[in-house]
Amino acid sequence: MRADFLRNWRSYVKIRNQAIVGIKFTDRREHLICGLFSRVDGLSQEIIKLLKSEGSLGCPPMMRSALESYIDLKCLKKDEKYIYEFEAMHVDSQIKYYKAYSGENIWFKEVSEAEVNLKIEALKERKNDLLEGRKKPMRLKERFEMAEESHAYDAIYHNLSNLVHSSIDALANQYDGKNQVLNMKPKESQTNYYYSSTISLCCATLIETLEALGHKEHIIDELQNVMKAVNKKARDASQIKVTI
Repeated sequence: MRADFLRNWRSYVKIRNQAIVGIKFTDRREHLICGLFSRVDGLSQEIIKLLKSEGSLGCPPMMRSALESYIDLKCLKKDEKYIYEFEAMHVDSQIKYYKAYSGENIWFKEVSEAEVNLKIEALKERKNDLLEGRKKPMRLKERFEMAEESHAYDAIYHNLSNLVHSSIDALANQYDGKNQVLNMKPKESQTNYYYSSTISLCCATLIETLEALGHKEHIIDELQNVMKAVNKKARDASQIKVTI
């Protein structure tokens, strides 16, 4: 099964290399879309490398991050004004960071309290402009809803989040009911899920990117065929269809 998924991955890589030739972005929105695709693709390459080395514990954090980038890309594709929301999330994060300032915190020693206060005020003003008076950026669930991926939030994202943190599910998932301290190589069902989800997400992200930029329409069919092959392998392996 692993050999089949790796064959699917190589098919994706070949199609991706053909698809990105000549792609150019003309504005900041397209620049961000290309950047988000690159992030999903880069994280996915790291996931595949990890799986090939018979590791798996680092997969959920990277998969969750890649899924978030995919959602942001779909939102940018759907509404060009989402770029302001996207920037506001970063600004809001910076405000929270500087609000945590303490002169006793050694990690803040390069900045004074007066400088922090000035930064916070400037950031608040920028956030207000970006959100047109709204107090808070969209919540993550709202971003999934905007991208028409509510089911992915309720199921896939929830499960990945459970595995990212040191929850009971995450800790139990490391072992196979045996008396062991260091985890052995991952279960085949687990790696099949990681392989199929990662490849499907890459294909879906590249499809969204190509549609947003209006390029290489014929390649979309090839990517969809790869996704169909991956889903078939996933069903054969676990009777669970993997959809992103």
